[in-house]
Amino acid sequence: MTGASHRDVVREVRTGPADGPTRPCATDPWDALDRLHRRIQGMVERRLREETGFGLSDVQALQHLGRRSSADAGADPVRLGDVADGLGLSQSATSRLTARLRRQGLITSSAVDHDRRGVQMLLTPAGHAAMRRTASRYEQAVRDAVRDLGSQEMDPLLWHFLTGESDELRGSVRGTVAVTGPRTQRLI
Repeated sequence: MTGASHRDVVREVRTGPADGPTRPCATDPWDALDRLHRRIQGMVERRLREETGFGLSDVQALQHLGRRSSADAGADPVRLGDVADGLGLSQSATSRLTARLRRQGLITSSAVDHDRRGVQMLLTPAGHAAMRRTASRYEQAVRDAVRDLGSQEMDPLLWHFLTGESDELRGSVRGTVAVTGPRTQRLI
């Protein structure tokens, strides 16, 4: 098989022909957002582990379950699939995550009455306490990570969205966020 290598094709798509001017690629903003997300996620993960002993996914699961249910509040249990969707994890990763939280005594789980294949969960009183204990540290870790990266490393629209610095911009972004669905929340 002859022709250009994959690397050469990608380079040409991103920069144009070798003898032509460079041009931006349509995926550049997505790539920048993805890199930014991974950097913030890593910073928040490290800080949460140091300060709380919990990883980012643990804290996010506790927050998600805490908003939806609590064993001492008489709330309805949350299905495993809803947790997976809410956290953006696969069913398998969510099963491992919730098994870890169950072993720590932070959640209870049971089969769904009408569908024995389904699993539903509630926070235990210890899980509720852990959720309350980690909530402010999680929020502060995100704020600090965004601040530490600084506006020079980010797209201005994204910077304003994450920091909430501009009322005019916040209003236009808020309209955009509302379109994306009921689970979308402003980080800061």
